[in-house]
Amino acid sequence: MKEKKLNIKTAKKLIFICFSMFLFSFALIPLYNVICDVTGLNGNTSNLKEKVDSYTESVSSKKLNIQFISHQPNNKKLTFKPSEFEMEVSPGKIYSTMYLATNNTSSNIVGQAVPSVSPNEASKYLKKIECFCFEEQTFKPGEVTNLPLYFAIDEKMPKRIKTVTLSYSFFEIMNVSKKN
Repeated sequence: MKEKKLNIKTAKKLIFICFSMFLFSFALIPLYNVICDVTGLNGNTSNLKEKVDSYTESVSSKKLNIQFISHQPNNKKLTFKPSEFEMEVSPGKIYSTMYLATNNTSSNIVGQAVPSVSPNEASKYLKKIECFCFEEQTFKPGEVTNLPLYFAIDEKMPKRIKTVTLSYSFFEIMNVSKKN
């Protein structure tokens, strides 16, 4: 009888542990995102998504290079690339550039670009004022689109950082549900 009670008690504990592990696995993704937002780990710039009407920092005489790169799936459905590879910028001044997207298919492509900044520390100082990555993009068949990016580098950027790389990965949204 004692053995049966012990088995039931052990089974309840094991079920509770399994259920707790299951819930914890779902909590890891939001927890990871919060940690990346706060610390700038992984070049995450999602904490910098505020759209601002004007950028009022003073312009620095210091110059640094900002490089632009892009990634897209190997399926060649969409050509996605920066209009320029590198630019020399002064912290505190607003700059603009374009990314070019070409839909090489006969159907619509819907997706979104996800930014990443390297070195990770620089993500705290990159201020995106207007960015195509803020919203989902739809490309019509054969369409060539200019995707604008307006940004500034904060003057407080450490002097040891001489080059910042801004990378965008474009991800297609495959099964877009239709709203009724």
